[in-house]
Amino acid sequence: MLIITKDSVKVLKERLRSSNEASQCREELKKMLEIKEALLWRADAGSCCAVGCTATILSRDVQLLEAALQAFEEGDASKVAWLLEEFASSQGECA
Repeated sequence: MLIITKDSVKVLKERLRSSNEASQCREELKKMLEIKEALLWRADAGSCCAVGCTATILSRDVQLLEAALQAFEEGDASKVAWLLEEFASSQGECA
């Protein structure tokens, strides 16, 4: 089970520098994206008063992770690192 925290994102960002872990990092990025997409779907379907804020943050997270995965596929490691830093900074907002 993957738990997404600021620390786990920072560790992933560091692991991206190792070419022998690239495949694992790609899969971890995909899993993080799947988790955030599922959470966004649930937030959009919910009716609680905090849904607006939660859905906005989750939507941003999904966009950042999609862009990071695309940058990973394009081989742009510095862009992936920057996007993961942006993603990590949004973790814990709206709590």
